[in-house]
Amino acid sequence: MTLSVFAASTKRKIYEELCLGFAPSVGSFVPELLRDAKDRGEPQMGTTVFAPDLVTFEYIYPGSLLFSVSVVPPQRIVFMPVPSWVIETIWQGEIAGSYHFESDAEALVTEFRELLSTSGNAGVFGAERVIGKN
Repeated sequence: MTLSVFAASTKRKIYEELCLGFAPSVGSFVPELLRDAKDRGEPQMGTTVFAPDLVTFEYIYPGSLLFSVSVVPPQRIVFMPVPSWVIETIWQGEIAGSYHFESDAEALVTEFRELLSTSGNAGVFGAERVIGKN
């Protein structure tokens, strides 16, 4: 199962439970906030926020109440940054590779691989990595 399938199916499952008036069957949340949210009506899906070891799903209730459910994913989440060798042609919107000597290419791949380590990848998570409302 891919991360996008995991996130989408889990978010939908929680949403359906909330719409039926039930507490989420997975994840952690603030029970007092859920009691308050239930009195406000049906939720709307909000954003999904990824962290290396947590996925947080947000649901918006009438009156701007934000209810969050955090779920531990089945494995560590890694943000895959665009490698420095990728060239984007803004005018055409195309993305392509680039030419390098083999030794330079090996160095670029090593640099990229370091970005995938636990410590190297932690710095690329943040507010700008929020997945839009689904």
